[in-house]
Amino acid sequence: MIARMLIVWCVAAAMLFLSPPLGLAADFSLKLGVVTPAQHPHSISAREYAKLVTERTKGRVEVKVFDNASLGSNPELLDGVKTGAIDMCVNTPGIMAEYHPVTGLLELPYLFASKDHRRAVTEGPVGDEIARTYAEKTGIQIIGYFGGAQRNMITRAKAIRSIEDLKGLKMRTWESKVMLDWWKALGAVGAVIAFQEVYTALQTGVVDGAENEFTTFMVSRWSEVAKNIALTQHDITVRPLAISQKSLAKLPADLQDILIKAGRDAATYDVKLEGELDEKNMAALKEKYSVTYTTPDKKPFIERSRAVIQEFAKSKGLEPIAQKIFAIAK
Repeated sequence: MIARMLIVWCVAAAMLFLSPPLGLAADFSLKLGVVTPAQHPHSISAREYAKLVTERTKGRVEVKVFDNASLGSNPELLDGVKTGAIDMCVNTPGIMAEYHPVTGLLELPYLFASKDHRRAVTEGPVGDEIARTYAEKTGIQIIGYFGGAQRNMITRAKAIRSIEDLKGLKMRTWESKVMLDWWKALGAVGAVIAFQEVYTALQTGVVDGAENEFTTFMVSRWSEVAKNIALTQHDITVRPLAISQKSLAKLPADLQDILIKAGRDAATYDVKLEGELDEKNMAALKEKYSVTYTTPDKKPFIERSRAVIQEFAKSKGLEPIAQKIFAIAK
């Protein structure tokens, strides 16, 4: 982690040195880091957030979006927000759980029964409780929950028609113990690969497969090198939009309120966008890349995933919040 922080500080310093002087219109300038390509919904929605902030603050606050991992990987972005070297980022709940486990709940497989269930959690009291707990423990404030697209598995050679087909496969994940445990529970081997390196890892066979949204398969071109998609629908994405409380505290109270409200509105924008692209890109993948879709029985996937959910919640003292999430689905 120390090494990552040194890298983040160097990148931030370089960006400051290379940036042109701020115009007189902006009293405050914030850096927002995203790992996804410019055409990805998370990057598009980050730019929408920047637009909302500029409009609502009448140009007093400028948010500069750095996408395509130009400020670093997700762990590096989070380290930067933690230290204040980077002001904001869109990140994964699993990586954010490195600083406090409460966000890790939001990335557990088969946690959400539907997109409506996911929306009720993230846009309701439970989402507020998770954000409040995380801010109190880490100094990083969640101001919106991007996401909303279903996640499925993609493989380069062997199609997944049943859970048995996963046995021994090397499947990409990120720095998240719970995800490594999940792949193990399914019979696969988790391999930690940075998002921006997944295409090459699939192309060269460093990994056999990965999991993500249809939009990522399309925009990041993973389906150029991996033609099999299993409709496991094991997750409905949650990607928190987070800001350093150190950065937020530098702004007057009225501007802080605007940034926080804009975060919620940008999240609503992102959820709508991802929902639209989910269906569009499922069809486009078949047309452009000739992918093959399989529909394995989800029951054994859900059964093996349940133990991972229960163990994570119990080991982290998060059973009360987990129960609230499950109760909303009923």
